[in-house]
Amino acid sequence: MQKLIKDGLIVENVYSLINDEDTPINENSIIPADKWLANPTHVAGIWLESDQNPSLLEGIDLSQFKVIGVNFPAFADGRGFTYARLLRERYNFTGELRALGNFIPDQLGYLLRVGFNSFDFSAEVNLESALKLHKPFDVKYQGDVNDPRPLFLRR
Repeated sequence: MQKLIKDGLIVENVYSLINDEDTPINENSIIPADKWLANPTHVAGIWLESDQNPSLLEGIDLSQFKVIGVNFPAFADGRGFTYARLLRERYNFTGELRALGNFIPDQLGYLLRVGFNSFDFSAEVNLESALKLHKPFDVKYQGDVNDPRPLFLRR
């Protein structure tokens, strides 16, 4: 079973990312959001593609999901950062928010600031090395999802 970083620890990935039609879906599955919207079923979670704004989940009780993933098709695609912040602040999702796809360990500090707490890296990433980058910045000028106050209000 593949491992991932969750809440600052390397842990077993207990959920299965289902991205094809042939794999059976169960309560430990994470499926594409559009597939779930077409046929709502009991799953562990859903994931958004980079072209799927979280507004498509408007009116849905997100607390039914243990995890919501956001896919990064390329490390230079920054839409997932915005989606994470929207899921945390506008849609009040408090569960596991997982980064999926092609992001890099150097982005962990920024991913933490917008609300991600779980990171499913590609198999070639050394999780021990990535974990060393799993910490928020010491000094931040802007607020974030954990502390929305700007620097001048934190002094």
